[in-house]
Amino acid sequence: MSSKAQFKVVSQDDYAHKIRVAKTRMPYTKTTAGCLMCKEKKVKCDEGRPVCARCRRNHRQCTYTQALTISRPHVRSGQYIKPSISVLSAETIVPFSAPSVRNGTPGFHLMQHLQANWDAILQIPQGDEIISLFRCNELVRSTILAITACHLRHLSPGVVHHRVAECFQQSLALREYQSILDNRQQVMAQSDVNVFLLSAVLLNILALALPESDDAEPSRSWVLSPNEDRLGWLALQAGLRPLMSSLAVEEENLVRLLSFLSRIFLGGEKDVWARVQQILDPQAVPERWNLIFGLNKSSGQEGEEVNRDEVFRVPVMVLTRLRDLEPVRLNALKNFAFLAKMKSSFRELLYNKDERALWIFGYWLGVMQRFQGLWWCEKRVKRDYEAILSWLKHLRLDERPGTEGQLWAEMMAEIELAPFY
Repeated sequence: MSSKAQFKVVSQDDYAHKIRVAKTRMPYTKTTAGCLMCKEKKVKCDEGRPVCARCRRNHRQCTYTQALTISRPHVRSGQYIKPSISVLSAETIVPFSAPSVRNGTPGFHLMQHLQANWDAILQIPQGDEIISLFRCNELVRSTILAITACHLRHLSPGVVHHRVAECFQQSLALREYQSILDNRQQVMAQSDVNVFLLSAVLLNILALALPESDDAEPSRSWVLSPNEDRLGWLALQAGLRPLMSSLAVEEENLVRLLSFLSRIFLGGEKDVWARVQQILDPQAVPERWNLIFGLNKSSGQEGEEVNRDEVFRVPVMVLTRLRDLEPVRLNALKNFAFLAKMKSSFRELLYNKDERALWIFGYWLGVMQRFQGLWWCEKRVKRDYEAILSWLKHLRLDERPGTEGQLWAEMMAEIELAPFY
């Protein structure tokens, strides 16, 4: 058997183009490590943020080291492009105090999550003023880190480390908050007033977020609860306006405070924290609202009943203004003015399940459902709205005799449409 040998002359020119391509570094993304838990277990980590897939599946604490992911561009050998670092990156915020608690998500991890998800967490501009306060003021820093831990808990339900960190950071903030209240001088500097009120507004986010132990089912709402402290979560919101009045007595100081809050929350946009007289217009209140809430009564009629009806006047007029606002971020902040203007007498009527107070509050909750992305309050708003609607239907208000029943039938139809703009 014979065969012919097959030969081929190989030239370097045949592979020259491949050699040239190999000399040029291709774009790639380099990371120094996965999460600490995957490193400890010596398993592959998909490096998902804030929680990798393996830690999410096993309900473990997912923490990354300080090393950041660096994206390398298409460069030739010998070239180096320094990665850009944002104003709130790990390198800039680690040097100051960020205490952690055992079994809680580390403070450094919270700051990494905050830096990567600032807009989603706080939904306010990442301006120099708020960044400076975060770095220098313990009250502001603890409050924002508590909100950050709450956001992680919202993203990863069941991870106990986030809940522990949230409670710890919130306790630090409340301790500092109470210390300022106990030791404040009769006249506070404007800068101190600004920081104090900013922290009070931010703490409202935590108050509105449902605890992890609370179910989102309407049957678990405070509306149907027999607990004496069922409205405790509303105390901080209701006390915000008296606090503002006590700290900024003079008109000039109040204007400065509102200007500061506008810069922080809206990047300088004006006319957000509008004064009461600019918002309230009695002529705009629908006639059926006037009839149901007794706003047409004069002071000479049924004295005690008139006083009770006066409790509804400001909430109804505020609600009249808010219900027509377009559901955008700026107007979401305006809607919280409803809580700030709520008097203790109105809150007491809510506690006693007065049908008129419940309708007003339920309608406001319906309006709040129009706004998207309010992660801290969306579950509470939806749950309590449905609970109030169920309770009012249970009362069969539309079956009352005469004109009252007809008015309530219209009011019930209106509250069911409140979530739709």
